[in-house]
Amino acid sequence: MTTSVDTPQKIVVDGYNVIYADDALRRTAAGDIEGSRIKLLSMLAAYLSNKDLRMTVVFDGRGGLTDAEAVIPGKLQVVYSARYQSADDLIVSMIRSSPNPRSHIVVTSDRAHIRPAVAEIGCSVIESKDFLDRIRGKTPENPGGEEEKKPRGDADDMDYWLKRFEKGS
Repeated sequence: MTTSVDTPQKIVVDGYNVIYADDALRRTAAGDIEGSRIKLLSMLAAYLSNKDLRMTVVFDGRGGLTDAEAVIPGKLQVVYSARYQSADDLIVSMIRSSPNPRSHIVVTSDRAHIRPAVAEIGCSVIESKDFLDRIRGKTPENPGGEEEKKPRGDADDMDYWLKRFEKGS
């Protein structure tokens, strides 16, 4: 399914960067890259299940045109870059073409290309490892990642991300 990637998103994830920031996902990727993508997408789907957030995960392409598919319609989308375009370039292009780049959060540990390009236009960036900790429930207040005693609402979650990004940018 080929679609336009100019739909505004809130969180844009550098997929392989996140996979290689995690020991378990990296071990899986060594022998089964598709399996590691599926594990990552399953983690993200579980995280988004009770959140009012939208997320796009960008991977280097499968060839041809930019390819997108909805994992959870309206919440979680996977986008593969075109044959001669890197995922990094696609992420930067998505943010630059957004009517409001400041409403986006980019998840990457790429300090050479993505971070400076999107930060320059006002987009927030969070490190891949910090993002993984958060989706697993690990926070400075809850370092073990145990379930929180009090459920948090979507507004609380977005406030967390915004505060977190202000510190990391």
